[in-house]
Amino acid sequence: MRTPFLKRRARLLFGSLCLVLLPVVATSGPAGLGPQAAYAAGGEGSEVTVSGTGEFADLKVTVGQTRNLVGQVVKISWTGGKPTVSDTAYSANYLQIMQCWGDEPTGPAVDQCQFGGSSALGAGAGNQAGAYTNTRQLNYGANLQDSEKEPLPPPTPSGISYAPFRTFGGDPVSPGNWNEFYDVNSTNEVPYARTNARGTGEVWFETQTTVEAPGLGCGSAVTGPQGAVSGRGCWLVIVPRGEKEVDGSPHTAQSSGQLQSSPLSPANWKQRIVVPLGFEPLGSYCPIGAEERGTIGSEMAAEAVTRWQPALCQTGGKAIYGYAQVPDETARVKLLSGTPGLVFLGRPAPADPVRKPVYAPVALSGITIGFFIESQAGFQATPEVKARNGTRLGSLRLTPRLVAKLLTESYQDGNSRFADSTAKNPANLGLDPEFMRHNPDYAGLDFPNKLGDALVPQPLADTTRQLWEWVNRDPAAREFLDGTPDNTGAHGDAAYAGMAVNPNYRGMALPVDTFPKSDPYCQPFPDQHPNNPLCIQDKHPYATDMHAAARAASRGDTLARTSWDATATPPTYKKDPPQLAGSRAVLAVTDSATADRYGLVRAELLNAAGKFVAPEPAALIAAANARKAGADGVSSPDPAAADPAAYPLTVLTYAATVPADLTEAEGRDYGAMLTYAAAQGQTPGVSAGSLPHGYAPLPEALRAQTRAAAQRVSAEAGKKPTPAPEPSAPTAPAPGAVGGTPSGTGGAAATGGSGSAGTGTSASGASTAGGGSAAGGAAAPGPAAASPSTPAGTTGAAGATGTTGTSGAPAAQAAGTTPDWVVGAIRNVLLICLVVGALAAFAGPVLPRYLPGVLLWLRSLRGAAGGAPVASAGLADLPADWATHKKTGPRDWSPPDQD
Repeated sequence: MRTPFLKRRARLLFGSLCLVLLPVVATSGPAGLGPQAAYAAGGEGSEVTVSGTGEFADLKVTVGQTRNLVGQVVKISWTGGKPTVSDTAYSANYLQIMQCWGDEPTGPAVDQCQFGGSSALGAGAGNQAGAYTNTRQLNYGANLQDSEKEPLPPPTPSGISYAPFRTFGGDPVSPGNWNEFYDVNSTNEVPYARTNARGTGEVWFETQTTVEAPGLGCGSAVTGPQGAVSGRGCWLVIVPRGEKEVDGSPHTAQSSGQLQSSPLSPANWKQRIVVPLGFEPLGSYCPIGAEERGTIGSEMAAEAVTRWQPALCQTGGKAIYGYAQVPDETARVKLLSGTPGLVFLGRPAPADPVRKPVYAPVALSGITIGFFIESQAGFQATPEVKARNGTRLGSLRLTPRLVAKLLTESYQDGNSRFADSTAKNPANLGLDPEFMRHNPDYAGLDFPNKLGDALVPQPLADTTRQLWEWVNRDPAAREFLDGTPDNTGAHGDAAYAGMAVNPNYRGMALPVDTFPKSDPYCQPFPDQHPNNPLCIQDKHPYATDMHAAARAASRGDTLARTSWDATATPPTYKKDPPQLAGSRAVLAVTDSATADRYGLVRAELLNAAGKFVAPEPAALIAAANARKAGADGVSSPDPAAADPAAYPLTVLTYAATVPADLTEAEGRDYGAMLTYAAAQGQTPGVSAGSLPHGYAPLPEALRAQTRAAAQRVSAEAGKKPTPAPEPSAPTAPAPGAVGGTPSGTGGAAATGGSGSAGTGTSASGASTAGGGSAAGGAAAPGPAAASPSTPAGTTGAAGATGTTGTSGAPAAQAAGTTPDWVVGAIRNVLLICLVVGALAAFAGPVLPRYLPGVLLWLRSLRGAAGGAPVASAGLADLPADWATHKKTGPRDWSPPDQD
């Protein structure tokens, strides 16, 4: 019978084909969409000022950055406007701002603009303005007709004509104010921008790439005729609104006394001001087929490394440097794993008797409390204070005790106004006398249900520990955390409120590397949903990292989920929309570079000299010069440093590797990266390859240290240190004991093999290129035993570096697989599924045919080694249920004990 044989051959052929196609599936993808935008060329100094026309001819709008854009925030300011009518609403004389795509040199059409999502907040964003002013609706009833008389789009079944939205890729889109491509939680539109009494104003606008706004496609890689890659350009559109409606009538003629029509109505759209925006290309900017070098580590390096990546792969060896953000402890484990790559961290790894890391300073920045707070006058505020409503506040001073209050759920609005634990404390910062003493500009302002806490990142981090160390060193903060109210004790003030720490944090041991949320209070809703109270993780959730915290704060988004959605499956709390324009107040723990990227103002913190200092470059450099020297060239902050100019939460980030555990090619590429980081990488700017704002350029002494480290990494790569002679053991090792010594070398029983390139798994779960298995010699019988001191991910044949015998050639060692942290989680799932399928295709026909013989061969080896002789040589000696693949119960598959 040849049919089963042919089927087996077919399955084997299919399995082979799957394995051959794996690299193709892993690297292929759909081609990019969108034509080249000629106006998207890059360049520094890209501030642009444009003027209005007609009745808005005196209006001049300045956009702070229009080139080399990424997902970030840019400042938009203007002069020559008329003051907004009403200091608490938007009745007339304001701007409406949106982002659009479009390939015509004259600018975009109405259907290419992202606008209308904010209407989910209600008509006029909660009655702040006219009913249709933040929508895409173009028909307003018989009493308000657009003077342009253009045909309206086809109405929906409810009779509403919406301006359609068309994506850059031509995707189908549902009609309405929002759709599959943006909504109230993702849109970057500014429906209302206020002009003050001086005729000026300013807003901070989020420019979105195709990642944040997939319908616009901004920044998608576009290849030009000569092969140059650029990012798809987009447009900024500003629609000024005056005092007249689309039919020429004054706003006072409307029943509400407010403008009513959408900025997308033809008469309003005619007044638009357009500014071209140039974006950095996303993804496809490095040579195809270049060597890939993985880097991982601290989020403090993220902004710098991602800005350097496009330039690094165009210089030197043109290697592609991947980057994955991981917790600091994961980076330290990776550093000593035997396959270090290059890691970024702020504190060194523990001393290792064999592996000697090299540390190179690469980035100087700071931990900060970034904030976006708009002036909000209280009911009894003076006219002068009310006149500032909606304007952005530019200062915030915080002491360690105030930060401790924010981070321990000690304000009512940082916990719940119904919680007994904080019922006697002020509701928020704005009602705390201690805060008001240091921030007199906040007098007369009111922030209901805001400023009770700060958005904090969830991952464990050295930066979190450093922040808590700063809090813990302050006597007033430590006294507060130990339970002393702020109006008593050695550091209290009788004029303060008597605020006490949330009892769930009393006596908190510091420092820690996380931000706990320890209050167990949950607000019950016995009548609506008794089984689903509102708890702290919904009302005050974590941000996924500092980047997410900063972006959310820049949008006025607290990330809270407090709105009960009974229609969800299962019913749950849904995410709250961002705060209304003009009444936003959000704090976030983030880093200074990310705060700058998202336009957050950075709080001034109290340093050891008693001065409030912001993380400006001079303050960061002053703190770096005051650091204490440490082992391996890694310095640490000096708590006793009393330089009044120094910022107290300055962070110096190091790149680190172990040259001996690198191949020569890896050492050459990582050395080139460090050389770049110490030179061009310290030039501040916004273009690819520069140092992002928010970092301070490294002082020359630190750059010299990095250059020296780069030379060491390049020169010492792949050169294993000569191990010290080991004393002879009193007894011989057990036969077959392999797995390596702490240095990662193979055990004595593994002989005759040469090291071949392979992959190992780091503590973070990422597959990393490294030394492989012993090959070419006879395998010793017995199970492999890993050394207890070998780091996770380096045990066994895969991932361990070096074996006894001749090491593999450098070319073979350099042929490691692409690190998983570069590839991405989704692609990993696909590859795993394909590998499992391929192995199943092989295993099905192979196991029944060959496994019995393999088992018998192993038994013969055991007999030859002195065990009991094995007489049987057939299937009769296998378990009775083997032939039918049935397991009747637990079975011990280990060989019998030897006498």
